[in-house]
Amino acid sequence: MTEATTGNAIADRIAGRLALYLGPHTGRVAVKTFSVKALGRGPETLTLRDVPALQQALRPMLRTFVGRAQCEIVLEQIARELGL
Repeated sequence: MTEATTGNAIADRIAGRLALYLGPHTGRVAVKTFSVKALGRGPETLTLRDVPALQQALRPMLRTFVGRAQCEIVLEQIARELGL
């Protein structure tokens, strides 16, 4: 997917999944932006407990870029990859 950039496996896996649809740079920026927006802290601090809140924050942006149906598929893929 993408190279590790945050030092956090969860953030990197989410960015990697998003990169398939948004490109690697936008995938990383989205994780960073929405981690701060939804959680008030950077992606390097993400835990599995944070993923649902991050998914909720990503949803409107993903719907805009990939459409409603594909957005839900991407979010489900993220959850499945992380064992949620």
